[in-house]
Amino acid sequence: MPSLGKQLMLDELTKTLQAKQYIFFSRYQGLTVSDFGELRRKLDKVSDRTLVVKNSIARKVFKTMGIENASSLIQGSVLLTVGKTEPQVISKVLVEFAKDRENFELNGAYLDGTVCQASYVKSLAKLPSRDVLVATVVSSLNAPVSGFVHVIAQLIQSFAFTLDQVCKQKATVPGSQ
Repeated sequence: MPSLGKQLMLDELTKTLQAKQYIFFSRYQGLTVSDFGELRRKLDKVSDRTLVVKNSIARKVFKTMGIENASSLIQGSVLLTVGKTEPQVISKVLVEFAKDRENFELNGAYLDGTVCQASYVKSLAKLPSRDVLVATVVSSLNAPVSGFVHVIAQLIQSFAFTLDQVCKQKATVPGSQ
């Protein structure tokens, strides 16, 4: 039977993780304090929480949540990064941070009910953010309309230019008024 403190910790961590759609697993063993502080500052800007928990507690929490295969991602000193929106932004920060440091490694992620390996997280980091994707879709929807407007504007401009030329020509011919 776990102690009251451990049970409260389990309950709180379970409640925190169940409310999130994205959980990233990273191993940070041997990371310097300054590097770890830098990582936390970067993650605080894009994620909801960054958690360091004991592996045994994390395994129990994920078992309670019904995520049995997440225990394969819990190896060594594990850092959990959780969020509700924009998983590609969080993964981009983690991948960029891992590039420069050999003591930091991505283990994988739990995304929308699926446990994903580190290779998927790396490919997710290459995707543009939601705002960029929305802007791309909106501009592609807007392209035919704006093209039509430009064609009509050029026709009107061409017609006006032709009328102007006809007026000038009639003004130079004597007796044509």
